[in-house]
Amino acid sequence: MIAYKLAVLDLDDTLLGPDKTIGVENVAAVRRLQKDGVQCILASGRRHENMLRFHRQLELTGPVVSSNGALVKIAETGDILRESVMPESLASEIVAEGLKRNMTMNYYHADGHLLSNEKSPWMYLYEERTGSHSTLDTDLTRHDGKRALKLIWIDAPDRIQTLYDEMNERYGDYLAIVVTDPEYLEFMAPGVNKAEGVTAAAHYFGMNPAEIMAFGDGNNDVELLRWAGLGVAMSHARRSAQAAADRIAPPGNPESSLARAVDMILSTAD
Repeated sequence: MIAYKLAVLDLDDTLLGPDKTIGVENVAAVRRLQKDGVQCILASGRRHENMLRFHRQLELTGPVVSSNGALVKIAETGDILRESVMPESLASEIVAEGLKRNMTMNYYHADGHLLSNEKSPWMYLYEERTGSHSTLDTDLTRHDGKRALKLIWIDAPDRIQTLYDEMNERYGDYLAIVVTDPEYLEFMAPGVNKAEGVTAAAHYFGMNPAEIMAFGDGNNDVELLRWAGLGVAMSHARRSAQAAADRIAPPGNPESSLARAVDMILSTAD
C-alpha cells in the first residue's frame, strides 16, 4: 500500500501529452492511484475554467489549483479556498510596460475571463495550445490592474528570456515571475506558486506535505516538487524541475511519462 494520500498532477507535458490530451496510459495511471486510495487533484498555470474539462474527464472531485496557485476553487461548489490577485498598481504597471514593448498580453481576470490586447500570431499559438479562447480587449489599461490573477507576455523565446532577466531584476522582489512555455513570461502576486496553492488544498483535506506527492515538468512546478513529501519530475522535464524533484520518471515517450512515473512509485511501494 502506498504511503501517500494525495497526488498533485500538473497538466501540460505531465498529465497531457504533446497533443494536449490525456493519453490512455496516463488515464490508467490516475485510475491506479485512485484504486490505491490516493486522492488526485490538478495544479496548473491554466485558468480554472480551462482545467475543468480534464477534472471532469478523470472524474475528480474537490479543489482545482489554477493560475500557478493564485486560485484554488472547489470545482463542484465554486467555493474559493485561496485567491491571490496582483497588487493593482503593479498589475497596471506591467500592462503599461507590456504595451510600451508591443507585447501580446493575456489578462487572467479573477471573474474567470481571459482578456487579450490583440489577436496576434502569438495569441493564436496560445489559444491552439490551451483550447482556451480569449476576449479581445484592445484597452487593457481600463481595468487599472484590478482583479488580475495573472498577466502573461507572449513573444519569441529568446526575447522572453531576455525580458525575464530584466523584469526579474526590476520586479522580482514585488511579484512572482516565471517563464513557463518558452514563449510565456508570467507575472503573479508575490508569493504565488503551486506549493502555496496546494497548501490550501492540503488544509482542505486535512493533510500535511509528507502525505502528498507531486508530478510536474516545468519551471512553475519547482516549488511544488520541493514542498511535497515526494516530488517526481517527468523524464523530459526542465532542468529546474528535475533538480527540485526527489525522483525522475524513467525515460521514454513524453505522452506516457506520468504513467511511467506512477508505475515506478507503485512498484517501489509493493
